[in-house]
Amino acid sequence: MFNLEAFIEDCRCLVGEPHAARGVLDRMREALADPDALARAVPSLPPGGTFDAPLFRSPELTVLNVMLRPGALSGPHDHRMWAVIGIYAGAECNTFYRRDDERLVETNRRTVHAGEAVLLGEDVIHAIENSGETPTFGLHVYGGDLLGTERRMWDPKTGRETAYDIPQFVDWSRELAEARKAGARDAPAR
Repeated sequence: MFNLEAFIEDCRCLVGEPHAARGVLDRMREALADPDALARAVPSLPPGGTFDAPLFRSPELTVLNVMLRPGALSGPHDHRMWAVIGIYAGAECNTFYRRDDERLVETNRRTVHAGEAVLLGEDVIHAIENSGETPTFGLHVYGGDLLGTERRMWDPKTGRETAYDIPQFVDWSRELAEARKAGARDAPAR
């Protein structure tokens, strides 16, 4: 049975190791062997909206319980630290980018399904989406203080890079999701 306190303590011990990110990924995969037990062990998140609920935060480590509502879509952003993303319900679609002069270029896409985990390097730029019809829940572990680190995001309309600002990021994400939904409504029936 998954024990959240033991998981966090294991991550705290691993974060000081030479291959911390790989160790946390292995530990996350163990935790995801029983996604239902993991779901029962983490605090419930309120319905509606996108939530990042901190479960642990220190200068070396952040652990979040994350919920993406159906249709949620984010703009491109970075973390400036490694991240291990474990999905315990639903699926998280990731679009990856690289910098090319003053703009971003899409390089890859990957969907992480319930019971799977992915390791993101400290230089990764990505956007996330829940294209399903049920909420997606994930346990996210970051190799630093995600909430206190200066990060970057990209304006989805202009592509301009700017400092990460939570209210602006939430607004842009909401606008992207609404535009996608409106586009789907307006698409001709086949």
